[in-house]
Amino acid sequence: MLKRVSIETDYKVAAGNVALTVVIGDAQMGSSIARLDDRELGPPGAIENLVVGKGASIKGKTLSVKSVVTDVNDMTNHMSISYELKGGATPQTVKAEADVEHEGDSVIYRATINLVQ
Repeated sequence: MLKRVSIETDYKVAAGNVALTVVIGDAQMGSSIARLDDRELGPPGAIENLVVGKGASIKGKTLSVKSVVTDVNDMTNHMSISYELKGGATPQTVKAEADVEHEGDSVIYRATINLVQ
């Protein structure tokens, strides 16, 4: 069974570039894609220090991240994901967690980050 987890938060931008890193936890495997409003910010896969844009040009926009995480760790069915933002007023980490019933199950995480000033 495919689980879905959604989270929403605000991130306060500043003058500099905002960057996003997505960390898949618990020795699980995953892939992500990020969009700023309707524009893809890069190819799907690992996201590390992806520049979202300068604060003034992205304020009022929405950063959306979709991640699919699959349980490949034989020691646990627990999964976690962290969205790390920097370059704004302060660094911020947003986390989400889920447990799956069976080995090999997946979770779709959707993060909505409102870029505010």
